[in-house]
Amino acid sequence: MNHTTPYPKPLLLLPFLVSMLFLTLAAQSIAGQAAATLEQDGQTIRLEVSVPTPPPTSLIAGIKLPAQTKIGATSPPSAKVDSQKAHIKWLVKHPRPGTLRFSVTTSPPMKLSSVSAEVLFRPPGGGSLIRIDAKKR
Repeated sequence: MNHTTPYPKPLLLLPFLVSMLFLTLAAQSIAGQAAATLEQDGQTIRLEVSVPTPPPTSLIAGIKLPAQTKIGATSPPSAKVDSQKAHIKWLVKHPRPGTLRFSVTTSPPMKLSSVSAEVLFRPPGGGSLIRIDAKKR
């Protein structure tokens, strides 16, 4: 009795499955080390980002305010401000491991519940884009 199957042999798929598992775990490990928190002090919204070791080549930090919010000063100076949508973005090339701080002054003061922030980066050596939503304090 000769059994032929149109499916590949399981051992041929094993290296592929192991490599996919490794890449997924590596991305989750790096994302687990990175963190972002959002807090408010009067008219100032602050975003703190913990940069993992090894750090990514670059990262983008962004704060989204309610539409029509007047944006005052940003620190550090932002890479991009969309005044109509009230979005602020910073591009950081070659960040060092540790904590990065970003802030924006708004008028009028915001409720922190109406603000969101995120950090985007790729793990060192490439891979899928990692997005971390900031937790509010």
